[in-house]
Amino acid sequence: MSALKRQDVQYVNIKAEQLAGLSQTLFEYHEKLDHFQLKTICALVYDLATDIHDWTEKEEGIVMSLEEEQRNE
Repeated sequence: MSALKRQDVQYVNIKAEQLAGLSQTLFEYHEKLDHFQLKTICALVYDLATDIHDWTEKEEGIVMSLEEEQRNE
């Protein structure tokens, strides 16, 4: 079970690194990118942010259910 939790954290860390890389690319090259390239990068940023948000919501649900179990013991 702990391996699954660790794997989930690694997944989010990878997504965060990808998001940071795309954000840095946007910052450094925004003047050189054409409209299509900007839209594509922005869509990738949005997708990565959504993945991270989904993971944090699931994680919050897990934490809340564990806290509820501890209160009921």
